[in-house]
Amino acid sequence: MTDFAQALRSHRLTAGLTLREAAALGGVTKGYLSKIEGGTATPSIAVLSRLAGVYGVSLSDVFTDGAAASHFALVRAGERRPVNRDGTELGYVFESISFRKKDRRGEVFVLSLPALPPDAPRQLYRHRGEEIFYVLEGVVRFTYGPAEHILHPGDCVQFDPSVDHRGEAYGPDPARAFVVILPATDSPDKCGFQPPANKSGFQPPE
Repeated sequence: MTDFAQALRSHRLTAGLTLREAAALGGVTKGYLSKIEGGTATPSIAVLSRLAGVYGVSLSDVFTDGAAASHFALVRAGERRPVNRDGTELGYVFESISFRKKDRRGEVFVLSLPALPPDAPRQLYRHRGEEIFYVLEGVVRFTYGPAEHILHPGDCVQFDPSVDHRGEAYGPDPARAFVVILPATDSPDKCGFQPPANKSGFQPPE
């Protein structure tokens, strides 16, 4: 079981929610949430963000190291914490590089984007807050609402992630990006939880 899976289960129990109740509020199925908590399913960051909001905690509370420092935190290149070591269902791999900082204001990740076959599903994501996406390597096709943008190393987008979006490697080679997720500031919860709307095309995972 992964650290964040244990943390999610702990936060759900603290919130006094059953699997069925938490799944309904988080926009996923009960079976899928059970797999997440058991470490056999790897959710997207958007799903983790929604679940954190349901439990009344921040995304940082899901990832924070138990010995996190208050003022200065150093994470070496080989010490990144994989959020999903084997990738999500679509192969995305997030590595947290901010987990050692206590009381931080956002989450920082290195995101690996595999080259996908043409017939791979194109799932869109959305959550509240603010997001920064900086391309480190490769070429990325970035979808934001109805628009598509081709991003190259050094290109950066900063955007409202409550709009449907996704990044994917463009072409035959994988890509990597530096991603910062900041919480919403106009919401009583700390991670900017926003229930999915049917019109976004979101389909709860089975």
